[in-house]
Amino acid sequence: MHADDDLPTARWQAELARVDTLSDRELQVFALLGDGHSNRAIAARLQVTERTVKAHVASILTKLEVESRLQVGLVAQAHHHMYEGTISNHSDVFDN
Repeated sequence: MHADDDLPTARWQAELARVDTLSDRELQVFALLGDGHSNRAIAARLQVTERTVKAHVASILTKLEVESRLQVGLVAQAHHHMYEGTISNHSDVFDN
């Protein structure tokens, strides 16, 4: 066991490598899931329907090869932790 195995980024290394496969809109949903937002809140924030958010969540699950939105949130948190300081509150993800 490596000392880094306890870091969230080490646990989700394979999934983190797949984040680059997400579309821009999926990255927005991914970041909001990581912040703990519900589908309804994400839909309101992105001005789309909840059905659209559900479709994005399903696509994210498939692309990251995870089983639940909780796992997506954990990967998003690890991703944020890795890049903390290089991305300011995900603001670049939400520019229209």
